[in-house]
Amino acid sequence: MARDFDLNDLEEEDTLGLGDEGGEGFEGEFDEIDFESLGIDPARPTTAKPGSEDKVLMLAARYSAGVPLWNNEDCYDHGPAEMLARLARGAKA
Repeated sequence: MARDFDLNDLEEEDTLGLGDEGGEGFEGEFDEIDFESLGIDPARPTTAKPGSEDKVLMLAARYSAGVPLWNNEDCYDHGPAEMLARLARGAKA
């Protein structure tokens, strides 16, 4: 099977000016977040709703800690009903 192209022709142009380093040149340009001072424990489940800022912070904390991103006990409900049900159960106990 003959090829009518050179593999080098498939290399992408460096339009971002990253050079040979790729995205590694950006490392260190972001502030470290102290998750502990924010009261975020990556090992515990979260009641933060999917897509919320709190959930994203939890995912970042879990990623930084090297633990699985998802916890089976995390909040999975997108609506207010789940939180209201949890509050009702807590009030009855």
